[in-house]
Amino acid sequence: MLTIRLYPMGRKHKIQYRIVIANKARSVSKQYIENLGFYDPRTKETKINSDRIKHWLDQNIEVSDRVTRILKTQGVVK
Repeated sequence: MLTIRLYPMGRKHKIQYRIVIANKARSVSKQYIENLGFYDPRTKETKINSDRIKHWLDQNIEVSDRVTRILKTQGVVK
């Protein structure tokens, strides 16, 4: 089962996240399918490829709670 979730990257105390499509059963650090954007929680900077996210949402992909909140603030999901 695939899911849209966050992939942590960066240094300790300066973490940033990639928004990715990954297999729900595997660790996201092992492998992900597609990079859909990024989120920086310190500066609240977000860059999202909304066309690809909408494509994956049309295929009934599960979305994590945190990513759902990010997408709602960006206006991608209602």
